[in-house]
Amino acid sequence: MIQIQISLVPLQAGVNWHMTIILGLPAVILLGVGTLLYQISKEKYTFAHGVCAGLALLLTTINIAAVIPMTNTVLSAPPVDLFHMVHIILGIVGYVFGIGAFLTGISGVRTKIPGFVALFCWTAAFVMGYIQFLM
Repeated sequence: MIQIQISLVPLQAGVNWHMTIILGLPAVILLGVGTLLYQISKEKYTFAHGVCAGLALLLTTINIAAVIPMTNTVLSAPPVDLFHMVHIILGIVGYVFGIGAFLTGISGVRTKIPGFVALFCWTAAFVMGYIQFLM
């Protein structure tokens, strides 16, 4: 009998999935590709845009689930790390706008602002997170 176990435990001691590019980079790439395709031809690439953006939202949701157990530790540290707080705020804003873009997209409403805000915030949060990871 083959047993498969999927877990969001750290990949190695002290490193959580959220702190690596395993989930963030594919999400940013998928959202960027989906947005670019949609801008090239709305009629031709609407479905591909929806799949890419939907997968990016799913990866981001998994990423958020991976970071929730660490939230109290990070936020209760005495010196407030402004760089990290901006990273967190960008992630939250991007996620809220990503959900808004997803809901408006599946309802058939065509608006670019929520998707572009999500793309900008997630890209900026990813870059900031990667800079923190390298430090």
